[in-house]
Amino acid sequence: MRSIRVPLIGVAVAVATASGSVLALPLPLSATAVAAPAPGSGTPGSGTPEPGASDDVPVPGSTRSLPLVPLAGHERSAAPGARAAQGLPRRDVEPFSMVGVVWEEPRAELHGTVQVRTRSAATGAWSPWQDLEVHQHDHAADPGTAEAGSDAVRGGTAPLWVGPSDGVEVRVRPEAPDERGAAPALPRGLRVELVDPGDVPAAKPGPGAAAGKASGTGTASGTGTASGTARDAGAGAERPGAAPADDAPHDDGEADGPADDGTDTPQHPTADDPTADDPTAEDPTVEDPAAETPTDPTAADPTAPDPGADPPAGTGTDTDTDTGTDTGTDPAADTADPADDTTGSDTDESPAGPADAGQGAPAAALTAEESAASAVNADLASIGATEIPALTKAQTEEALADTLADAGADSAAGSEATTAAAKPYIGPRPRIVTRKGWGADEKLREANFLYTKSVQAAFVHHSATGNNYTCAQAPSVLRGIYRYHVQSMGWRDLGYNFAIDKCGNIYEGRAGGVAKPVQGAHTLGFNANTTGIAVLGSFASTTPPAKAVTAVAKLTAWKLGLHGKNPRGKSTLTSGGGNRYKKGTKVQLNTISGHRDGYSTACPGTKLYGKLGTIRSAAADYQGRP
Repeated sequence: MRSIRVPLIGVAVAVATASGSVLALPLPLSATAVAAPAPGSGTPGSGTPEPGASDDVPVPGSTRSLPLVPLAGHERSAAPGARAAQGLPRRDVEPFSMVGVVWEEPRAELHGTVQVRTRSAATGAWSPWQDLEVHQHDHAADPGTAEAGSDAVRGGTAPLWVGPSDGVEVRVRPEAPDERGAAPALPRGLRVELVDPGDVPAAKPGPGAAAGKASGTGTASGTGTASGTARDAGAGAERPGAAPADDAPHDDGEADGPADDGTDTPQHPTADDPTADDPTAEDPTVEDPAAETPTDPTAADPTAPDPGADPPAGTGTDTDTDTGTDTGTDPAADTADPADDTTGSDTDESPAGPADAGQGAPAAALTAEESAASAVNADLASIGATEIPALTKAQTEEALADTLADAGADSAAGSEATTAAAKPYIGPRPRIVTRKGWGADEKLREANFLYTKSVQAAFVHHSATGNNYTCAQAPSVLRGIYRYHVQSMGWRDLGYNFAIDKCGNIYEGRAGGVAKPVQGAHTLGFNANTTGIAVLGSFASTTPPAKAVTAVAKLTAWKLGLHGKNPRGKSTLTSGGGNRYKKGTKVQLNTISGHRDGYSTACPGTKLYGKLGTIRSAAADYQGRP
């Protein structure tokens, strides 16, 4: 039995062009195989603590990659033209909490179904078969960009949060042959990725360090190495490239019954209809985020439920044009909005985190990567802060005015700022949990930040990771998605600019600064001059919690307000290429759009997509628009 770790180095360098834009250029990958440490070796990232280490030392995350093989009894169907199914027989594995399937060719589509069963580490019970969302290539960098062209990039499913687990079974079934007797082949190099997000890293001791460490978020800690390829925490150079060496599975135990490790247990929905219309009438059973008083946010009780019914969907009357697809630096204002939650179906209000969440860690306690990720938010919070505090609307407008005064009318930011100053419509800045707050391992991502010129529109997504998580586990879910995007899919960083959990907590996504126009990898063809917001969960058939809907409205009211954008308006974007709009096509979209508006996909799920009218109206109200 072999256990190997393959460091696959994907490094990008920032190149300043004559126009001042910044491009990310990938350097060649290294595919040198190195033996992984044996269980109990105490090597950092192995999941095994050093001898004598205290029990409260946070466990680093890891990703275990195992090859899929033809399944016994499924090698070939009797039907002419049928393809063989692949999978992984039921087996024991090291602890993990998130699972996905990847393949070699990033543009290859998997025509078929991917299902997993997992065994609860707490109860030993096996879950029913659960579907993974196979159409994930629509969440990616734009064609022709350095990130999309990296040799590290792979195709893959959406990851699924399954909670702490120590057993797995996988089956991938190709589509049945068509009337001509032909069936598409499965993509090459299928592998299952088992992600342990680990604990929130503890700050190194130093003068003035905040008391207490970030608590674990319900994940199982790794206790050794598993056979297969290991990509462990702290290995920023370990990026997926060429397919790692295979390793045979070993025997496992077996237990009966479904697993249940969260507060919500909806079925994992199948893909919904991507052609569904954007409704103007909202579900009256869902609380109305716009019923709060946006003009005086401090007057509301943050714990009180939202009264009233959903407002009608807004119709845009002003049209904004954006034709840029290049990248550049455009520092944005520090502005604000309070995050007073509406009541939803969940009882846990906030994620587990450091005791002194608003304090910054001392400079000596931060790595160089953590310092860089925190410094881009220095105008909004102290270096090392685990959250960016909410501001009132008045404070937000004052901060915006100060920033506009510094911007200068001769720059791109200044020109946009002048427009925003003439009509200072902006929502109060919401509370935002920083990457430090949710425990991002900054060594995983590429070092430099990637910016676009502006933010002309916001795309709303669902993460398709399932709804079986608690809000205390949300940071773990986010760390899992981050690790999956970077180490399994080969992206430079987390794809989304922001994430929102079911309790309405807002999280910083891709590094670069929450008030800056960071270019993400969330809407294939429309990543330039937009921002991507993912609600954690699956909302094809499950109604999104009112708190999450409210949080999207608050975040967009602030973020779009930095750029003078009307949430009820339209924006003209230029497609970077996709299955709905060819590259170079100018498209007029709602300033707050769903992923399916820019790409033919089921995302963000029919139920969440149906809330976009409410979100637009609420965001405009938060901005104080008539």
